Amino acid sequence: MRDGNSEPTPLSAGGYERLRRSTETYREDLVLRLGAEVGLTPAEMSQFEPAHVTRRRRGGTELYFLSVPTDGRAAYLPNEVEHDLRKYVTTTGIDGTERVLPVTPRRLQMLVASVGARAAETTEREELAEVSTRDLRRHFARTMLADGVPPSVVMRIGGWDRIESLAPLLDEPTDDEVLDALSPDVVDGGGRAGAGEPDRLHRVVETARSVGSTLSAVNTRNEVEQAVCDGLAESDQYRFAWTDSGETDARASLIAAGIDEESLEAVRRSLASRGTDFTRRACEAGAVQTVRLGSSSTSENGPFAVVPLGHGETAYGALYVALDGEEVTDPEADVLVTLGRHVGQAIAAAERRKLLLADTVVQLEFESSDERDVLVRLSADLGCSIRLRGVVPIEERALLCFLTVREAATDAVFDELQSSADVEHIRLIRDRGTESLLEVALSAGSTITALTSYDGTVSRFVAEDGVARFVGEFSNETPLRDVMADLTDAYPDTELVAKQEVERPARNTADFRASLVARLTDKQQSVLRAAYLAGYFEWPRGSTAEDLADSIDVSSPTLHQHLRTAQQKLMTAFFDDDADGEASTLDP
Repeated sequence: MRDGNSEPTPLSAGGYERLRRSTETYREDLVLRLGAEVGLTPAEMSQFEPAHVTRRRRGGTELYFLSVPTDGRAAYLPNEVEHDLRKYVTTTGIDGTERVLPVTPRRLQMLVASVGARAAETTEREELAEVSTRDLRRHFARTMLADGVPPSVVMRIGGWDRIESLAPLLDEPTDDEVLDALSPDVVDGGGRAGAGEPDRLHRVVETARSVGSTLSAVNTRNEVEQAVCDGLAESDQYRFAWTDSGETDARASLIAAGIDEESLEAVRRSLASRGTDFTRRACEAGAVQTVRLGSSSTSENGPFAVVPLGHGETAYGALYVALDGEEVTDPEADVLVTLGRHVGQAIAAAERRKLLLADTVVQLEFESSDERDVLVRLSADLGCSIRLRGVVPIEERALLCFLTVREAATDAVFDELQSSADVEHIRLIRDRGTESLLEVALSAGSTITALTSYDGTVSRFVAEDGVARFVGEFSNETPLRDVMADLTDAYPDTELVAKQEVERPARNTADFRASLVARLTDKQQSVLRAAYLAGYFEWPRGSTAEDLADSIDVSSPTLHQHLRTAQQKLMTAFFDDDADGEASTLDP
């Protein structure tokens, strides 16, 4: 991986080798290898048996695979790992139908954490103390991708069902790599571009990249759509472009570029006369649709590429692109679909930003006893209380949920959540007996993910003994009927108990600073300001923690304590983390 394009991880720069050297038993080493070299999750490790190992021959080479019992996929088992696995099974006397690691997934996570803590102590690499089984799987994917294994193959053997799951692990290709990938010597006739088309593909890729780079500089949905249409219309590959928001959006404005209003209306009338909703068809298929209205390539006849715009479960309509007389090839369609996803992400971000800055929002309060919701089911099965502290989008569809769980043993919570196909990973942040703070990645399976798919925010969620009460906040432009219909269709034992429009209190910079000053001690203010002015928060850092400690004449541990406490108070003031007024013993 190129360090300039990817964040360092606990296992980068030889970290994995140092981790393995810190193991004390064959079992510990085997668990690390199954995660980092085979890509197994803790739940998968705890279920497989020796009989699940198979052997195949390809071109004179023997390859080993592990039939993963949880999803049936064939995970690749490197020869060295297969040898060590067979040796472990033989020396421990495990039968072919016995579990190799007959413990709970939580125990395996704890084992990895203990090895990481040991490695951090012996190697003085503090980041190894934070290593998790998820880091092992990411190391597996990074290694495979760096070795040139296609992402589709990595997805299949690693158990990922969406290419977006691997996106954070992929390097941004260099210009030379893009040109090499599209050059004639690697282009064949099997559905990819043929002779004479690579040059066009080069230009299409560059156009898409240029358009995508403009999206970070715009703030509203109209600006996003206008920037995309302008960029495409100004290119040599497309004549003009416009966006259609779909029938559920009541906006009267039309975003277009490269064509006058009268001509565009003529084109849209011709499309409407075909009796097909091309926007809906593109969104439902999730693929580019091509339409031609006549035999010539005039503005009124096409051909047009209809590109779906969406993010997660939310469709934002379609982007219509007038081609320059050629049909859309498969590689070009792939580029346009990727661009459509980027536009969808930018629109979703703009909608969330609008919601955060809105003076008024619509609050919908629900009550649900539907055990299709993984958190409702968890509270019912364990008789516990679950409170949502906050959510962070991490992938196209996944949410990182931070949950406080009370009156339940941590191991029992882990076992329950691991059994759900909608839980991608779990991490224990703090554990204080009968109360724990968990980080849980959900891809679906919860009313929380259902509400956020409409770009809403969940301001409160509490589930107790099988009943959840939660509040979603939406902008006034959100189709609330669709929100409620989709939510109750997916979770029938859910009902709306309150709806109100809430005016948010205005809060200026002075108010924010005053609230923060009231939280910080004089020493915390001094340390935080000194760190800011000395460039401690810049990258690369202008000063190290040791430099700061010497400058303000305090010990390094004292400096870190003041900094961490001050940063926590700053984040709390910004995110208003305790808005629901419910205190927790886990709060710093």
